[in-house]
Amino acid sequence: MITAKPLLSENVKDFMDFALDAIKSMDGAPEHNTAEQAVVNAKIVKLKEYLEVVSVSYNETTPKIIENPSGQSTGNFSGTGHS
Repeated sequence: MITAKPLLSENVKDFMDFALDAIKSMDGAPEHNTAEQAVVNAKIVKLKEYLEVVSVSYNETTPKIIENPSGQSTGNFSGTGHS
């Protein structure tokens, strides 16, 4: 089960641990039968879910950037005081 943890590093560790497990399950790919293929594909789907948790965790820990903190419009600025 994928559960978001309070620290970004914990989420990344879970992702990396599962990624290594998924990579190991891919060993011998040319000889995989359909059941083994299904297991690997399920791990890839779960890996994407873990990556989303990492992404959310990262974005929650970074400061928010305000594009135009002064609230002034930057459109049609001539720089001369006249528009």
